[in-house]
Amino acid sequence: MSDLFISGGIVIDPEKAEKYKADVLVRDGVIAAIGDLAAPEGAQVIDASGCYVCPGFIDPHGHIDGHLYTGELSLLQGITTTIGGNCGFSPLDLEKFFAEQKEFPIHQAEMIGMCALRHAAGVYDPFQAASEEQVDRMAQLCDKALRDGACGVSLGPAYTPGSSILEMQALCLVAKAHGKPVSIDTRMDSMTDLNSLQEAIDLAAHSGCRMIVSHFVYQYGVGVEEEAMDMVARARGMGVDVVFDSGMYKDWCSSIGAALFEPGIMRANGIELYHLRMITGEHIGIVPDEELYFHLREHHPGDAVVVNTGLQSAVYAIAKNPLCMVSTDTGAYLPGEGHPQIAGSFPRFLREMVIDRAELSWEEALPHMTSWPAQVLGLEKKGRMQIGCDADLVILNPQTLCDRADFPGLGQPNAAPEGIDYVIVGGEIAAKSAKPTGVMAGRAIRI
Repeated sequence: MSDLFISGGIVIDPEKAEKYKADVLVRDGVIAAIGDLAAPEGAQVIDASGCYVCPGFIDPHGHIDGHLYTGELSLLQGITTTIGGNCGFSPLDLEKFFAEQKEFPIHQAEMIGMCALRHAAGVYDPFQAASEEQVDRMAQLCDKALRDGACGVSLGPAYTPGSSILEMQALCLVAKAHGKPVSIDTRMDSMTDLNSLQEAIDLAAHSGCRMIVSHFVYQYGVGVEEEAMDMVARARGMGVDVVFDSGMYKDWCSSIGAALFEPGIMRANGIELYHLRMITGEHIGIVPDEELYFHLREHHPGDAVVVNTGLQSAVYAIAKNPLCMVSTDTGAYLPGEGHPQIAGSFPRFLREMVIDRAELSWEEALPHMTSWPAQVLGLEKKGRMQIGCDADLVILNPQTLCDRADFPGLGQPNAAPEGIDYVIVGGEIAAKSAKPTGVMAGRAIRI
């Protein structure tokens, strides 16, 4: 691997909250020097004049799980590390998963999911609680996955309404014993019910684990977001280690066959059919009527649907909270299908929060995408602009930076952003001018 020399850019250091002009030398996959430098003989040179140079973005909540196309879309956003296995859904055999991820566009860490553990223990009904023996089996399998390198545990009570406090407590205690975090897709008992958030806080308090509340705006961005953030702040003031991730869209999505779309759960959450729009499958772009709704749930349960119930103001209020990690909630789709979060989330955060709305400075915004998730997830060599850290870097043009993805029927959900000029993974140029270079420098991360 030849040296990579990034010349004349503006370096943003998210840890020190500094922005300054400097050259960056990359050697053997790490940052070797930062300053007023001369390019070594034979080095590959990138002219970064007029651009910002910053750590590669870390997505704490995705569902890529080895899906190549989705990994490429994340790469083009500037994401160099993704955390998979969220919302309770993950591969069960993580030793096998990691062994298969030899070459990938970006780095992947993986959580072990509660739904996968429930199935392995023989709990197939999402409305059924695990027995004591099944909970013990889940805990044993969870322990093995964490020993195999899983970066944490993900809970999915939104998808398994029958899951008990006891089974979630058991998994949280295993995570705590390994010093790894827990993420939770909180229940959806009603649209504005904050009991689900209190449940997450109580789980963290009981076990002592670090709790990450997933896609906060999708859970609480309906007018109760300020109260929800106050609850998190109060809990932290009492010594409970709870944080959250959130994205830049008010409209969330899932599979139409999920428990979330049982008629009773929809009624409790105030979700009407006119709130829905199909974003995959043969009915893409259609708002279902009652006949189509039941047809889809029976015959096309895996088709994805987007739900328009959130508030745009909540997106911004949550995104600027210092505890918030920017996330995509990306998933595996076919080209032309899906939610625009798969291609636009991170550029959208910078464009809206820094450039258009000026709610955050560049120095304030970058930690939400780099050093803060690295700290939360224990990625010591990532998300930092320091000598010796991994050379996962983004070179972006602040004058042209913007997202271009939109919902099916309104635009292209997979449209690449503008202004992400280079994405460097493991010291190699993995994307240039909104196109992958074909370099597969991403590696499986065992923690």
